[in-house]
Amino acid sequence: MTKKMDLETQTIRFGPLLALLGLVLSGFLATLALQDPDLLADLTDQYGWRVTLILLPLQTLISLSLSPLPSDIVAFALALMHGFWAGTGLIWLGWMIGAWVQYSLAKRAASELSLSALTSRLPERLQRLDITHPAFQITVRWFPMGPHIVNTASGVQRVPAGRFLLFAAIGILPVALLISGLANELFKP
Repeated sequence: MTKKMDLETQTIRFGPLLALLGLVLSGFLATLALQDPDLLADLTDQYGWRVTLILLPLQTLISLSLSPLPSDIVAFALALMHGFWAGTGLIWLGWMIGAWVQYSLAKRAASELSLSALTSRLPERLQRLDITHPAFQITVRWFPMGPHIVNTASGVQRVPAGRFLLFAAIGILPVALLISGLANELFKP
């Protein structure tokens, strides 16, 4: 007798495989982009926005993972392909989707946990840390692993969704502008 897998089991089993495939593909694209920026322009000319339909989800997927390959590389490629403003918007969108997914998963996973049992083991300073504060929500995103910390902590501590999304949008925008500016050589001396 064969047993059918439910959607959650399929996601758990195939998720790592999809992430690995995404990382391999992004590594390939990043290598191409860094070796020959004109290749991205050629891909855009040949396939138009269809390339974006691959790169944007790929950027989101990588931003969700703890991979050694940062999603900034794919973001850089998006900005190269679409220019400063469209590139900034696409980078921002990819990271916002990633932030929302991570927040939602953490919130769902924490719904059945006893948070006081987990937080009681933390140092007293960390127990007093106000995760809902705008300074935490915005600026921690600018550090390595910061987005993962903010998204997960916000979900676990049940920060209201509107507040989380507002501060995520504000915190992500400067980094998206910076990467798009670098890709489009706006900061050349």
